[in-house]
Amino acid sequence: MSAHEPVIGSPLTALDGLEPVYAPPVRTAASLAEEERRRRRMISNRESARRSRLRKQRQLEGLRLEANRLGSQNRGLADRLGALSYYAALFRRENARLRHESAALRRRLGDIRQAALWWRLVRMPQMPSPDSAAVGGRYVPGNDPILASLMV
Repeated sequence: MSAHEPVIGSPLTALDGLEPVYAPPVRTAASLAEEERRRRRMISNRESARRSRLRKQRQLEGLRLEANRLGSQNRGLADRLGALSYYAALFRRENARLRHESAALRRRLGDIRQAALWWRLVRMPQMPSPDSAAVGGRYVPGNDPILASLMV
């Protein structure tokens, strides 16, 4: 290629010294087919990108709905947990009160049994029970079923 030969797409100079003129690029059938493939691919890519954006938008909306649902569910569970914790504390207090009352009643029952045993022993020499067995004129407390029940 010499310096005076025109290059496709480069300015041509006229012989008479006029301003340079750009020659349109030469289009062959192969270049037209390539250009058409590029144009179709560009349209296809744009359409694919549009579908991708719509899919991402739907996914994002689904995630937002799921987040709202889970947040609501979390608040409901937190409320339920608070109520259950409150009732558990009430039950623990009531259980402690009942244990304390049970221990006091056991102590009182023990005191009553001890007093009944003492009373029974104090009264025995004067009134032996028909069930009791006198051994040599003496009372043997091991044979008395009432005394045995009080000694538990």
